[in-house]
Amino acid sequence: MNRFLSLTPALLLLFAGTAAALDSDQNQPIELSAGQADMSNVTGVGVYTEDVVLVQGTMRITGDKMTVYTSPAGELVKAVVEGKPATYRQLPEGEQEYVHAEAPRMEYTAEPPRLITLMDGAVLTQGKNRFQGETIRYRVDEDQVLAQGGKDRVNITFYPNQKSGADSE
Repeated sequence: MNRFLSLTPALLLLFAGTAAALDSDQNQPIELSAGQADMSNVTGVGVYTEDVVLVQGTMRITGDKMTVYTSPAGELVKAVVEGKPATYRQLPEGEQEYVHAEAPRMEYTAEPPRLITLMDGAVLTQGKNRFQGETIRYRVDEDQVLAQGGKDRVNITFYPNQKSGADSE
């Protein structure tokens, strides 16, 4: 039985303070490296293989194969990634800890609403907080995690914010 979890505002505190990704990231150049590249400037579609790394600002996406879609202006529209695992990392605005995600398959949509879809066994973490499920959708701009368990249940581990000694007295 599929289990689908849409987090309520109270549960969103799991990623206490997780905010939208850095706005400045979208204005940064896209840097791509791979063992092989097949790119069309006409269609804006590139297929990259062999240890692919895409970096834009604090965002880093890696995989074994990545299909990248860009707009006529050269802006990132979408990246479809396969890997063992495919990974995503980005620093949310005003945060000290990166959001990390990994799955065998991943789709990143850069146009609003920015969305990361992790498939076939996914993990999303920030600090010690962790989501695990068959499919995870992370709406970056809305700071919302949707997790589907598939055959197994969704597993969530979160840690309350630690209060300093003066706050706890």
